[in-house]
Amino acid sequence: MLNRRRRDAMKSAARHNKKREFDIRKFFREFGSWLLTILIASILGYSLIQFGGQTITMIGESMTNVLENGDQLIVSKISYAVSEPKRYDIVAFKLRKSDEYYNVKRVIGLPGETVKIMNGRIFINDVELDDVPFDEYIMTAGVAEQGVTLADNEYFLMGDNCNNSEDSRFSNIGNVLNTELLGKVVYRISPRETKGPIGN
Repeated sequence: MLNRRRRDAMKSAARHNKKREFDIRKFFREFGSWLLTILIASILGYSLIQFGGQTITMIGESMTNVLENGDQLIVSKISYAVSEPKRYDIVAFKLRKSDEYYNVKRVIGLPGETVKIMNGRIFINDVELDDVPFDEYIMTAGVAEQGVTLADNEYFLMGDNCNNSEDSRFSNIGNVLNTELLGKVVYRISPRETKGPIGN
């Protein structure tokens, strides 16, 4: 009788140890799965910020009436990873003298083109642009008065409010390198009244 009780006790202890071992394995499996989920979410979040999009604030009135001072904007960083900037894209670019501040302008001249401003109008390779999104007479030609020929990695940018814009016409901005482009401005977050996609 005593031996039987001892055998039963040993069996019960073995079952208990086996269940405990199973619970520990189950815990580590679940913990590992949870840890992997967090890791994947972190990588995706970082990738989205690093390569997908970024929010910036429009400073100044150089893009009036399309964009206003204080507008909160989303810049698509991935746009120019899969395609080249197009004429009239609105872009954000890094100022060479600032690591944090991004400026916003419109692409006017593309790599390899010659941009010239005369009689208040823009000419590309001696042909006048007749579909410019802004219709102001350009009072200051700046460096484009004599014509600016862009290298294979350069863009000529201007603000829509062209008579109140510091852009590629001025030597302190100049031609913008493709590596200085943050991306394409695609969406306005605020103010709420004008929230929505940014068209060209």
